Amino acid sequence: MQRRLDAYVEEHNMRRSPTRDLVLAEACKLPQPFAASELIEAAEKQHISMPTVYNVLQLLIKARILLKVNRDSTREHAMYEILAGKSYTIQMYCTRCGRVTPVQSKVLNNAIKAYKFNNFNLQRFSLFVYGECKVCRSYKRLY
Repeated sequence: MQRRLDAYVEEHNMRRSPTRDLVLAEACKLPQPFAASELIEAAEKQHISMPTVYNVLQLLIKARILLKVNRDSTREHAMYEILAGKSYTIQMYCTRCGRVTPVQSKVLNNAIKAYKFNNFNLQRFSLFVYGECKVCRSYKRLY
């Protein structure tokens, strides 16, 4: 990821920034996908401000290092994930508590990869399945 950032910075005649490098390193340490608030919390330990984190997030998106995934129409539910490693992800998203659980399904992966998209070359995908997790369902039954 660092090489991709360095190449983008050089290509766009920007100066290198240790702060950018630190934000990228912190983003890579977080479980994927992650919320901006999680990255801000991690970056604050490195004495990096919230506005700086948001600026670096935008740069990482432009550099195609991060992917921003909007879970609904509000900005609070935007999640970010590194565009490397696993290129096919399926996640269950609890609409009550916000917990994200990865799903391993060869059947779903193969079905999506085998689907013929018109005028579109599939490079990767993220599938979000929305519902209530087991903990939230059991909590609801109690009250």
